[in-house]
Amino acid sequence: MSLAQKDYFWGPTTSTIDWCEENYALSPFIAEFVNTTTNTSFFLLSLFGIYNTISNGFNKSFIVAHLGVMFVGIGSWFFHMTLQYEMQLLDELPMIYVGCIMVWHSIEVYEKMRYGWSLVLFLIGYSVFVTYSYLIINDPVFHQVAYALLVFFIVFRSIYMVRQLPGGAKVNEYEYPRMVTLLRLAAASFLLAFGIWNVDNVFCSSLRHFRVISPFAVGLLSQCHGWWHLGTSIGVYYYVVYTQWLHQLMANNKQKHQLVWAGPLCYLKPVKSHKQ
Repeated sequence: MSLAQKDYFWGPTTSTIDWCEENYALSPFIAEFVNTTTNTSFFLLSLFGIYNTISNGFNKSFIVAHLGVMFVGIGSWFFHMTLQYEMQLLDELPMIYVGCIMVWHSIEVYEKMRYGWSLVLFLIGYSVFVTYSYLIINDPVFHQVAYALLVFFIVFRSIYMVRQLPGGAKVNEYEYPRMVTLLRLAAASFLLAFGIWNVDNVFCSSLRHFRVISPFAVGLLSQCHGWWHLGTSIGVYYYVVYTQWLHQLMANNKQKHQLVWAGPLCYLKPVKSHKQ
């Protein structure tokens, strides 16, 4: 189906980015069907994370983290569904805010907060600065750089902190290798998703031609930006689980936890009886 922009359900495209997926190809109501619906993974994984946070007694700040990730998915859904500039902001700016939430969780890992309101105010200030500047500059590259700075900090801080576990790897012989695995899985999910997404960016014209001559299901799988949504949602989920475990250990919590896997998903479960 081919429509003139004036006939689009949401009107002409006003976003500064229009992805490789063909617009309104599968639905007259959704601009980019695959790029829209793959955001469901953010919503479902966040719900799963909130359930485990509550049921297993973790700090309620992790509910905020999961809700933030869920909001990113909702914003991305509306952006790809409409390709409107206002919805683009609803997608991109929450990425900065959630990144700041994750920075806070990577720093305040001890039983007593070390930086208190000074860190909170700094992160709020960073969010306000990026928001105000982006509204003026209106360049997606600025947003990508601002977000990348947060991601780089989180990565290096996490690598540093996993090496600072009380007693080290020897004492935490169960926890340490599994926490490292969670970090590796989170990083691998992000990097693989980023790589697939860039196939979309570099070879868009070839992919569009490929979808014309390929079976419908194969064409759906070639929507590479959708894979970015799937990879980042599972990657950030792994990272939150890692951070929950880190907080428990750095607070010298005597309660032991088991990492339980259910397919590609995992969660921390308190061990009911543990003999020293």
